Amino acid sequence: DEDNVTTTYNPPTALIAMRTNYVTRLSANHSVYVEIEPVKDLKLRSGNSYYSYQQHGFIYNPSTLPAKNPGEGGDATRNERDDMTLSSENTITYALKKKGHRFDVLGGFTAYRFKSDRLAISGSGYMVDDVKWNNMGGVTDKNTLSPSSASVSTTKMSFLARANYNYKSRYYITVTGRADGASNFAANNKWGFFPSAALKWNVKKENFLKHASWIDELSLRLSAGRTGNDAVDAYRSLEMLSTTSKGYIFGGSQAAAYFRGQLPSPDLTWEKTDLYNVATDMSFFNSRLNVTAEAYVSKTRDLLMDVQVASQTGFNSHFVNLGNTSNHGVELSIESRNIVRKGFTWTTNITLSHNRQNVDNIGTSEYVSVADSGGNNPFMMHGFVKGYPLNALWGFRYAGVWHNTEEFKRNEVTHAYTSSSVITPDKYDINLGTPRYYDINNDGTLDQKDLVYLGNADPWLYGGVQNTFTFGDFRLGVYVAYSFGGKIYNYSELFMAGGNTTNQYRYMVNSWHPVRNPDSDYPRAGGTMSKDVPSDRMVYDASYVRLKNVSLGYTLDMSKKVKWLKDITFNLSGENLLLWKKYNGFDPDVSSSGSESTLRRLDMGAYPKARTIVFSVQFRY
Repeated sequence: DEDNVTTTYNPPTALIAMRTNYVTRLSANHSVYVEIEPVKDLKLRSGNSYYSYQQHGFIYNPSTLPAKNPGEGGDATRNERDDMTLSSENTITYALKKKGHRFDVLGGFTAYRFKSDRLAISGSGYMVDDVKWNNMGGVTDKNTLSPSSASVSTTKMSFLARANYNYKSRYYITVTGRADGASNFAANNKWGFFPSAALKWNVKKENFLKHASWIDELSLRLSAGRTGNDAVDAYRSLEMLSTTSKGYIFGGSQAAAYFRGQLPSPDLTWEKTDLYNVATDMSFFNSRLNVTAEAYVSKTRDLLMDVQVASQTGFNSHFVNLGNTSNHGVELSIESRNIVRKGFTWTTNITLSHNRQNVDNIGTSEYVSVADSGGNNPFMMHGFVKGYPLNALWGFRYAGVWHNTEEFKRNEVTHAYTSSSVITPDKYDINLGTPRYYDINNDGTLDQKDLVYLGNADPWLYGGVQNTFTFGDFRLGVYVAYSFGGKIYNYSELFMAGGNTTNQYRYMVNSWHPVRNPDSDYPRAGGTMSKDVPSDRMVYDASYVRLKNVSLGYTLDMSKKVKWLKDITFNLSGENLLLWKKYNGFDPDVSSSGSESTLRRLDMGAYPKARTIVFSVQFRY
């Protein structure tokens, strides 16, 4: 009888008390450098380091857990990891000073090598819990053993040169160039060349300002350069062969299958960004007021990204260089020493930033999806479309719910709305209260062609305000971070805001009901048609103000009491103490982990930032 069926599970208290899960880590870092000066003003320096890291993981679920069946036995897992990093940096510098002219030049070579070996084995059916993971082969059925191993190696090299010149600390010029190579790119595209140049004019040094005593510093800076991005996995450009051997053991042998696991990218190369910057540094009134203002423009090409491919290839995506983006922004930093007295000081630091990122080109593709909704028919929520912001949000226009059959009949003529699935006239009654969306192209089908731009995840203005006070031996610091503008998707509402059988947001108590709430535009309880359908109903203002940090310190002078102790400092600090926001999720300042972690404000159920209180004591000898 189905009514008598019971389900066992492992409550958290049982897992805490009975499950064993711990990790040991061993690391060692060794470094050595040599610097010699064979002749005056000529220096040779070589710095070398070796870093090793080992990690050993052990997990055991005993046979006595509540969800275990009689005779099932325990589960064990062992993980082994061994990493090695070797780096070397070698430079030669020469400096020359003569009659107000200062010149120095640097040349160098750097090398980096990383190697990681990993081994894991898991099994189930261990009948003696006391042995735990110490006899991984002691299972009653060898089919439960699952070993895996991997080895990764990457190499990077760089040749670099830099020349600096200044005349009487008034005019400065810097020119650099470096050639970088990375093993994770294709064989014919491992190297990239990245030059840069910078100019600075110290206007304060000019004669026409020498009598302006209220100006401490006034300088202008110009720079232009190219940088490269090699943030791709090792072997990403190569075709990959994968295996599986999860079949049953017959006659003492187990079949293994080999298949293509990754499409090759034979032309994969560096992502390149050209950056242009203009800035000014100003200081006034004996450094009581300091201001730095910057404006920049950057152009990025050959973006490293996954592009969707036809499923007939056997793959969903292909990793390539594609597209161009641009970035424009301004930054302002202000430091004000408001009060400077013997027993009391007050300093304020303010930062203001505005940035605009745009997709200029994505090749022949109409769009490149970066983050999709779930389900068997996913829709783009974050994606690159030419002419739109880089962190653009996409989805459907929510049009409420179907309130009565007359709305269905009227829509047969107007074709203004559509649902996530086709609703025939004989199903009108049973689909009342289900969501509807604006049919952008009036074809009666909800698909990618009905997606619209829902906003930019980038804020219009962001920064922070730091106030620091000192009174006697006390020091108080208060830092407030802010972000105004920008939008964010609440990804959890794909499941918890449509009347599904999962947990629901509180506002769903106002869902549509034919008697109690016939005018509501929230989906009816128990429905599933809004699941996995992203819309503007799930997009919110991401503005916030956060009390980021408050710290209080007190320094006790001990130099006159104890000869070997200079002072003792007591510190009390709090992090992420308060958050003012409009967003209905935990925190609008998030970026969920995974392949989409580079996106701004992708909240896929991310935990909020922890509120922490720390007390520390520091002794200075």
